Amino acid sequence: MKSGDPLKAWPDVPVKAYVQLTDNEKKLLGRRQKIILIWSILASFTYALIWYWLNAVGISPNPTLISVAHTYSFSPTQIGYLVSAFAAGFIITNFIWGHLNDNYWPYRIVTVGLIVAGLTTLIFPYVHSLSGMIAIRLVEGIFNGAAWSGLVKTVQLWFPIEKRSRYLGIMIAVYSWAISADELLGQSFMAATGGWQEWAIIVGILGLVVGAITFFTAKPYGPMVGLPHLDWGDVPPAKNMTFKNVSVALYKFRWMILAILSGFVVIGGANVISAFYIPDVLGAIHHMTGPQIGLLATVWGVGQGILILIFGPLSDRLRKRVIFIKIGLGGSVLAMIGVIYAALTPGLSMPMMYLITISTGWPFLIAGPVFALLADRYGVQMVGAASAHFEGFGTGGGAFVLPLIVGGMSASTAFGVTSPYPWVVMAAIFFVIFLFWLPQKDYTVSQSLVDVKTLEKEKREKEIEFGLVED
Repeated sequence: MKSGDPLKAWPDVPVKAYVQLTDNEKKLLGRRQKIILIWSILASFTYALIWYWLNAVGISPNPTLISVAHTYSFSPTQIGYLVSAFAAGFIITNFIWGHLNDNYWPYRIVTVGLIVAGLTTLIFPYVHSLSGMIAIRLVEGIFNGAAWSGLVKTVQLWFPIEKRSRYLGIMIAVYSWAISADELLGQSFMAATGGWQEWAIIVGILGLVVGAITFFTAKPYGPMVGLPHLDWGDVPPAKNMTFKNVSVALYKFRWMILAILSGFVVIGGANVISAFYIPDVLGAIHHMTGPQIGLLATVWGVGQGILILIFGPLSDRLRKRVIFIKIGLGGSVLAMIGVIYAALTPGLSMPMMYLITISTGWPFLIAGPVFALLADRYGVQMVGAASAHFEGFGTGGGAFVLPLIVGGMSASTAFGVTSPYPWVVMAAIFFVIFLFWLPQKDYTVSQSLVDVKTLEKEKREKEIEFGLVED
């Protein structure tokens, strides 16, 4: 079984820049890119359904719907444990999955991840103790975490630098829409069947199916599909791709820490919005009905996707990343102030509730730019590890810590589910992270679709920047 550096796995296959490809090779590449794009949409949708299905059916503001909390008489804190158990598994192993995606090739790792995550989701309804559920969610998080860094790496392996934010944006927009699908369909299944178990089973089966599809369609390297090795101009900041060297290289530059902080806001925020804001603020404070909440959650997710689809291509077109991340993080602070206002002011008009809820999806606009930034700074050779550290410590960290904070404060007799104080804490955290990003200077993104001389010049400049060669 081939693994490791694809140049060593296929030493006799030539390396070509895009401009060096023949017409037939360009046609074959175009077909392969379409396959990868379709697969990434399907895999991203499934990945997000597995992550957020419990958020959607854990607590319901409608007493006629049978949620997980209702079935087992769980408190908000206990539901927070189940949400955070997934994130804990995600965090503690994600950086390992990223390294495996870089060295043993992403289609294998993503296949295993989605199949095992799907299986654990499938069997969750048959486990009836809190400790057993926490264990299942832990395994679910561990293996679902295998998928994302492989998804990100595979897409960037097949697309040039100046188009990556755009195509990553499509994949991530679908991810955000899957969150809304979880909310809408989870509520619908609870209403139609009197429980949440059927939705978990469907999501689990989808994970198994898409995992199998991944193995046969998501081949990551040109020689696996009759193409040469593709040179997009990526340069990793490490010569030796061992686990230790890669880990050191990731944190040698400030971008890894900054990216992790931004991930804390985007997915940590999405978790507390879907798990607590929707049932507590919309349901308990504003007394919205199940159908009203389902529709609003759908609009929330659609709005996120639209933002991603706008700002991903814009980042590519302007060849800038940092400015868009600043805009997203600044907007997250304003959105959380809106949530505080909603928690303090029962009886707000429906248009105002839509405005506040949709605004909480504003941070998602950074999704395309931040993953493209990781490849810009660390090269497609290390983007699996970079994405995994971003996901594990950033999005996973946010998904672990923030629900514990909000769930714990909501369950406290000093605060309660109608208290604005959990959201004040969220706003403060988001503001501090925005301050870390505020002084960062932007850079100009390099290009892949240029002549060979320009491509080599840009690669040389990156090698000098990383200290790999002397000027």
